[in-house]
Amino acid sequence: MEPEKVKTYFRQPGVVEHYLHAANSVGLWHSEEKLFTRLFAWDDSLLELGCGAGRIAVGLWEIGYRRITAVDYAKEMVAEARRINEMFEYGIFFHHGDALKLKYEDNTYDGAIFGFNGLMQIPGRENRRQAMREICRVITPGSWFVFTSHDRDAHWRAEFWQEQRALWDAGKQHPELTQFGDLYYDEPEGGMMYIHTPTRDEVLEDLAAAGLRHEADALRNELANEPAGVREFADECRFWVVQKPE
Repeated sequence: MEPEKVKTYFRQPGVVEHYLHAANSVGLWHSEEKLFTRLFAWDDSLLELGCGAGRIAVGLWEIGYRRITAVDYAKEMVAEARRINEMFEYGIFFHHGDALKLKYEDNTYDGAIFGFNGLMQIPGRENRRQAMREICRVITPGSWFVFTSHDRDAHWRAEFWQEQRALWDAGKQHPELTQFGDLYYDEPEGGMMYIHTPTRDEVLEDLAAAGLRHEADALRNELANEPAGVREFADECRFWVVQKPE
């Protein structure tokens, strides 16, 4: 599947409105705030990838971080994020850009975040590895990168993935999907959404290929008891904490 086709989902008005609601009403998850404040110093320069309408970037600003750059490949998302930023007179830099070819120089940022499973909405395993390499390139040695994914090994989804395996074995998966774990389905906000659901071992292999060191990973419910609004907005995910080697 081509990245441009995936992007069409995030450019739709209903989807932009969904992410805007999250920026205005959901905010930072408890799990996110716990990890970010433990890993990143208050004066760190932070890069957020796949920022959508600004939920994480705005949340970081509101708890005290002041050196934030946020990037999304959907211009419509960036426009909404900038509108919020200007309305509240925050100082976040929102850019339109592509995680596969970041326009920043080497060793620019003190940390990076790719929230809400955004890394897994890049189609193609090599493309996801390329995004990891780019993030590794632009953060400073020894700094942290935090991202989330779903988990194909999660016991509560075992039956679903057994059904998916049967489809793939029979060659009946969606014709545009190329790797087991890929999903392409209708979302109520409008249109078809792509996402990849990896196994833990798969992510570890990708991190090693990208030159990143795995420090820790944990399910969201192991990190925090999220309020109902967060759980309604996003289902369970796995947090990954990785480091650029010094």
